[in-house]
Amino acid sequence: MTTEAVGELYTLLARCFDSPNDELLDALQDGSLHDQLVERSERLGFSPERPPTPAVDTAGEFREHYLSTFEAFDGPYAAPAQSAYEQWWDGRQGGLLGGPAATDMRERYDRAGIDVPDAYPPDHVAVVLEYAGLLLESGQMQAYADFHADHMGWFSAFQRQIEETEGAEFYQWAASVLVETVEQVETAFELTERQVTEP
Repeated sequence: MTTEAVGELYTLLARCFDSPNDELLDALQDGSLHDQLVERSERLGFSPERPPTPAVDTAGEFREHYLSTFEAFDGPYAAPAQSAYEQWWDGRQGGLLGGPAATDMRERYDRAGIDVPDAYPPDHVAVVLEYAGLLLESGQMQAYADFHADHMGWFSAFQRQIEETEGAEFYQWAASVLVETVEQVETAFELTERQVTEP
């Protein structure tokens, strides 16, 4: 199992949590996303089921599923950022999504000379996964181990929040694959994570 393949797996999973576009919808509909995930996850010893394809015709309709899952103003939703799941963060300074995890991610990207997309908080799940992928694809295993301990421990709580939302089958699938991936990576590389509680 190479660190590069795990990095590529994280990058593919990051695409699943980006705001949907035509490329993601096409990859779901033609099965190429699943094929690419399986190719890399099998090296970790597991193979994800085929993802449920949202019953939509356009990326715009797909984005409605994204918004209702992660940004809904009415009903249950799953905040897609680490700060919302930190038991030691009360949200009083900087808002619920502006916790220490967001500050750390912003500083990491600043040091790397990379801009965080304006649409996302710095500790958005897709941003965290992209950064993890960058570390592994460049072979920085010790840096990844430290990052893993600080930023990869909230995905199970995130998954449970997604399961409470309505009509989020694709994102429930994506979160389950993410959690399984992180567990397999921990076993393969003998890593630990800082546990968090649900919000």
